[in-house]
Amino acid sequence: MEQELSQAIRVKNALNNLIEQEESKYIHAATSDNTRRAYQLDIAHFLKEGGELPASAQRIEDYLKKCAPVYNPRTLVRRVTALRQWHKLKQLDDPTQSPRVKKTLRGILRLHGKPRKQAPALKLSELDQMMHYIKEHPSLIHTRNKALLLVGFFGAFRRSELVALTWEQVQFVSDGMLITLWRSKTDQTGEGQRCIIPFGDELRCPVRALIDWRQASNQFEGPIFRRILKTGEIGQKGLSDRYVNQIVQQVAKNIGLPHADHMSSHSLRRGFATESARLGASLPAIQRHGRWRCTKTVLEYIEAGREFSDSAVNVLFNF
Repeated sequence: MEQELSQAIRVKNALNNLIEQEESKYIHAATSDNTRRAYQLDIAHFLKEGGELPASAQRIEDYLKKCAPVYNPRTLVRRVTALRQWHKLKQLDDPTQSPRVKKTLRGILRLHGKPRKQAPALKLSELDQMMHYIKEHPSLIHTRNKALLLVGFFGAFRRSELVALTWEQVQFVSDGMLITLWRSKTDQTGEGQRCIIPFGDELRCPVRALIDWRQASNQFEGPIFRRILKTGEIGQKGLSDRYVNQIVQQVAKNIGLPHADHMSSHSLRRGFATESARLGASLPAIQRHGRWRCTKTVLEYIEAGREFSDSAVNVLFNF
């Protein structure tokens, strides 16, 4: 009888462990890897500064006051969000909802708020300069960089989408290429989004550039954009987010762009929105191609690209 009872307890415990593992798996999948890493770093910083978990409202308030003169207020907002998510996940009372914590955070935003730093949009004329430079300096690295810049620009890809691209997602067709995004920032559930890129002219054709890179790299599966080792061999892993930014900045510096240090992979995505709008593309077409959910974001990019041409000052100069 005791053996049967012991066996039943073991079976019950095993089942409970399996259920907990399944629950943990689904909870883990509910948050993107990038967001999870950011939250983990935020929690780690809170603990490093003397915080404890579970946290009290007073400790969070003290933490915010200590960090306010040093860190960007948006960083502190994200750290409070990370603490909120931690307490919710543990089904504990949320100290971040304390009126004093909320008021302290609002005060920090008012006193220390700074304009959001945004990468400048890459203009078509600047993209052409990049392509001319690459054409004049042929190499395996530049073959890869040409494909990366053109696909990133004309596909309006987010950096996370660009580094995650694999050859299995690309289909070359008679009119260009079709890239299927299995997941993205605006498609966390994996419904799939399509990016259609037609053939362009010889200088700035992303389709031919990608075909050239495939032939040069002799890679037909796995990550598309990979690091090239000092030996000239092509690595097996895809490029990191930071490395893509370095490529954009370096090519921009090579052609002498004055704002090269401020450019990033986001300059490609912004550049697509501003330049296509300038040349007459409709807002719905731009939003659909770039897979933007928020029309406001697209409008901000477009309006930023028209700051000089739409300035009321122009009327006074022409009077």
